[in-house]
Amino acid sequence: MKKITIIGATILMTLSLAACGNSSSSSDSSSKSSSAKTAPKAAKVKISTGAVKDATVPGKGTLVMRQLYAAPHGKQSFAAVTVTLNGDTIVDAKIDEFQYVAKSADWTAVPNGDSDFGKGFPKGQILIAKYQNSKPYSALMKKEAKATHTWQENANAIESFVKGKTIDEVKTAVGDVGATKKVSDVVSGATFVDTKGYLQAIYDAATTGMVSTGIETTDNNVTTGQTLAAPHGKQSFAIVTVAMQGDKIADTFVDEFQYVPSSDFGGVPNSDSDFGKTTKAGTVLGSKRANDDAYSSLMKKEAKATHTWQENADAINDFAKGKTIAQLEAATKELDGKTKKSDITDVVSGATFADTDGYLKSIIDAAKLAK
Repeated sequence: MKKITIIGATILMTLSLAACGNSSSSSDSSSKSSSAKTAPKAAKVKISTGAVKDATVPGKGTLVMRQLYAAPHGKQSFAAVTVTLNGDTIVDAKIDEFQYVAKSADWTAVPNGDSDFGKGFPKGQILIAKYQNSKPYSALMKKEAKATHTWQENANAIESFVKGKTIDEVKTAVGDVGATKKVSDVVSGATFVDTKGYLQAIYDAATTGMVSTGIETTDNNVTTGQTLAAPHGKQSFAIVTVAMQGDKIADTFVDEFQYVPSSDFGGVPNSDSDFGKTTKAGTVLGSKRANDDAYSSLMKKEAKATHTWQENADAINDFAKGKTIAQLEAATKELDGKTKKSDITDVVSGATFADTDGYLKSIIDAAKLAK
């Protein structure tokens, strides 16, 4: 897996060099005219939200996490929406949003923002998560839009509103919010102008999101924790969500974001709009899970991977669910220093990630935040 990190950097470097080459080759008018006639059109940026058609989803009696990427609020950001379900009932939901802001001491960048991943940021900007940066982002909301509630208060209000509702009830609420001028009449505590968009994103995640299967249970009394992490190298960051039932892990959802070639990968929502305008030419910010085929092909080609990214994520989830935090901590101690596939699979069956230890540690961190 570490070899993939090097290859990713090489791909981006190649793209940069190619761009420079095109610039220098147009030094006279005749070559400009010639290249103008023959130059291929720029490829249209693809979007990969993670939406799954006809997904196989266990029915009532099994916890399921579904995650989707959306653009509920304008063109400058994208949201990660994670919904925990039992049948058609929403047990819990988590919303976070990511946006570029001017680099300053007021903001905290996503993990690896100060490392190789951050080299993909637009000049003078950093990528931030709004949940982690609710205080400075809310100050901006107050200054620019006279907001009376913080970003986090709004997100929490929407998450609380959908908890315990059926998927169809959320669909009805989308229409109700669209028909009223006062959002808080429908969603208590919410003042987001785009509350309808967030509710729609939750509905879409619950019905079309990527799937992670949890434990079998009829008890919907769960708590959820979510964190941002850097479990694998310096070129990506992860969003990790864990549902807890009592002291045991009931389900997990892990995904990572990395700057990847736009020719082979789909970008997060708004990559074809304002959010993606300043991304380096030829690249997009993409989800590994939503681009499993493309990323797994790269793993196979460059690191001779025998399992896909998704298969590894599923194996780690299957290992974690039903265990306590203490049991996972014991497993990470067994994995410390082990990089051989055979040694790793001896501990976590089916997992071949060299950084399986890092993924388990990020799950532990998210589990400790569950509330």
